[in-house]
Amino acid sequence: MSDEDDFAYANDPELIEQFVNWTTEAVEELKTIVSNLAGDEVSTGDAAVRIYDLAHNIKGMGSSFDFPLMTDAGNSLCVYIKNLSGDQPVTQRVVDAHVKVFEVVLTHKIQGSGGEKGDAIRKRLAAIISET
Repeated sequence: MSDEDDFAYANDPELIEQFVNWTTEAVEELKTIVSNLAGDEVSTGDAAVRIYDLAHNIKGMGSSFDFPLMTDAGNSLCVYIKNLSGDQPVTQRVVDAHVKVFEVVLTHKIQGSGGEKGDAIRKRLAAIISET
């Protein structure tokens, strides 16, 4: 399989638009989940599972459409949730930071690595997670 085949969907404007629309809806759902919860932390129950599922789907779809920042941010959020201990809640600040990354990438339709700004975004997400 060639490198071009890795991102076959990335060359189809109609499919990219469908990806952007679906992902925008998923990001809106993430925002709703977090805003409907009281306090700064999300319990590790159903809401955390849904956050994980949405992030996981965004991660997978991002790789199919050459949106590696979406993939990396989705992966970051998934790993963060997986690494929580049984009684440790998902921190709203962490989810919000990832949502902001998703929104920026979608708004600007940033395909590819994002260069230096993409690297800075990845480092900032890691720093926010390490602060929790």
